[in-house]
Amino acid sequence: MMKSIINRMVATEVIVHAREGYVDRPAFGPSIFDKTSKWIIELHTDDGLIGFGETPRGAGIGQVNRAARHVMGKALSSIGWAHPVDPNLDDNDMFGHHDPPVPHRLHERDFGLDGGGIGIGIAVEDLIARAAGIRLCELLGGAHREWIPTDWWLGRSDPEHAARQMETGLKLGFNSLKMKGALEDDIVGIVRAVRKVAGDGTRVLVDPNRRFYRVAEAIPLAHELEPLGHVVFEDPFPFKLHDWQLFRQKTSIPLAAHAAVEPHLALAGDCCDYINLPGPSRKFIADAHMAARFGVPCWAGSGLELGILDAYILHYSAAAPTCVLPGDAQGHCIREDDLIEERFEIRDGAVRLPEGPGLGVTLDRIALGKYATNREEVTI
Repeated sequence: MMKSIINRMVATEVIVHAREGYVDRPAFGPSIFDKTSKWIIELHTDDGLIGFGETPRGAGIGQVNRAARHVMGKALSSIGWAHPVDPNLDDNDMFGHHDPPVPHRLHERDFGLDGGGIGIGIAVEDLIARAAGIRLCELLGGAHREWIPTDWWLGRSDPEHAARQMETGLKLGFNSLKMKGALEDDIVGIVRAVRKVAGDGTRVLVDPNRRFYRVAEAIPLAHELEPLGHVVFEDPFPFKLHDWQLFRQKTSIPLAAHAAVEPHLALAGDCCDYINLPGPSRKFIADAHMAARFGVPCWAGSGLELGILDAYILHYSAAAPTCVLPGDAQGHCIREDDLIEERFEIRDGAVRLPEGPGLGVTLDRIALGKYATNREEVTI
């Protein structure tokens, strides 16, 4: 029985830029995703265990401290891995009242976690698995695969730049591509340029973040790409059920849903072929099982993370039977440093699941010091 008590939290704010030349493209200016800070979390127990976490981009220290208060002073045996941190309802007009005369029916809603809650939650899951001497994926139900298919990544680009970026990805061990774009870009030219470098069968997923604007404009582009084969559209235009259904009827380009629509609406509407699902682990695995009931395979999305969060994504990707599509855990290759000591092994378009208990990664404290911009510590 685990009796480890969490008695110390260290949070370090970091900004880690992208590697020079990896994503910056002259026509569109420098990247912006890597200018926003993250917090690296360490949770310590009274018997010497350390669990690591990482927030998504843009989390504030207030979020981190609030989430830490939920777990500080608690024994690991008293914390459920699926709900280590309660959602923050303080700013919710419907449910934010404290001690109401009539209890809230919170079970009626699925509240998400803010960035601080996600980072602390990852560290708790890491601790629980480490204390049990098992990998995190085993805590989540077991690994269905040891190698997680993963795309290389490209921001908005042009054909020449895209070809160079694909060459970089191939050298690293990737063999498929996820790219950003917009209707104004030379999408067909970019796909052709990538194929010249990587081969005609290279899978290219185009994610314009809804910047193909409307179904009437996306369908002609899809028809241009159909002869090339192995192209997927993710969230090509804002979600309207009829429009998404119409796109699937009029083209053979597979349609993937992500941020444009809630997963249950896309699945119930029979309007997507694939689905990109977010974490944390409990939510991802539940949504992946739901998608499986509709016969829709999935992959795990990301925000171009550092090593700790990428490792977390790999673990819950491995634990979902139908998470078979190339995922987005490639940020550790794109940033200047992933802030972990271990090196992810990449081969034939897949990243190997980390070994060792918990997340299977160790914080690189020298690198952490190099990129740190702020630090917060709480001890009880």
